[in-house]
Amino acid sequence: MSDPVLQQILTAITGVQSDLSDIKSEISGMKSEISDMKSEISDMKSEISDMKSEISDIKSEISDMKSEISDMKSEISDIKSEIASIKEDTKLIPLIQQAVSEVNAEVIATRDTIERIEETLRGHDVTLDLLSRRSIDQEAALKRIK
Repeated sequence: MSDPVLQQILTAITGVQSDLSDIKSEISGMKSEISDMKSEISDMKSEISDMKSEISDIKSEISDMKSEISDMKSEISDIKSEIASIKEDTKLIPLIQQAVSEVNAEVIATRDTIERIEETLRGHDVTLDLLSRRSIDQEAALKRIK
């Protein structure tokens, strides 16, 4: 073959080698980028896993809160029931107060009556004492007469 043809072949081979070198360089860059992407995807998977764990924790906390709210609703219902019972019981307070007032008035009237009876008894005690002395004196006088 001739020199110019060999020169062309050599130039073509050199060009192909240069292109091949560029392709290898680009493939190496792509491999590096793919490796970086894989690393980023792995990081994202890890973050997603962490998020799933956090979401699970949040769901658990929400469930606990719902349970606590349910308990509070039950307690509030019990408190409302107790308040209704207390209101019912306190309706009787005016009647009880009136009854106590009436009993107090009766006690005062009874005390006054007892005081009058005691005064009367004291007067009767004095009278009985005098009558007893007269009776004793009369018996003594009768004995002397006999």
